[in-house]
Formats: sequence, structure tokens, C-alpha cells
Amino acid sequence: MGPIINTDKQESSPQISPDGKYFFFIRGDWKLNKDGNRTYIGKQYWVDVKIIENLKPNLE
Repeated sequence: MGPIINTDKQESSPQISPDGKYFFFIRGDWKLNKDGNRTYIGKQYWVDVKIIENLKPNLE
């Protein structure tokens, strides 16, 4: 989806709201714990679903 959505973080869990107005996704990073295990720390974001239309190439 380009730099508007995709960053150097990990984005996941794309969803569109039931009313079709909003695009939700999770953005975060994996953190290394002291015990060697990893934990994903993420935050939910949302944007107007029109962003999807705006990203489509204009074929005219």
C-alpha cells in the first residue's frame, strides 16, 4: 500500500469496518525479552477507506 501505510515497522491484520468507511491495521515491532523470547508490541491504526481508491493507478 505504499509509504502511507507501509513503514519500516511490521504492519498486519488489515480489516475494513463493517460500514465500509475505515481501514484498520496493526503496526508494531518485535521486542527481544531478557529471557531470549520475542514479544510483539503493536498498536491499532485506522484511516479512511478512501485511501485504497487513492492508491489505485489512474488508467485513463
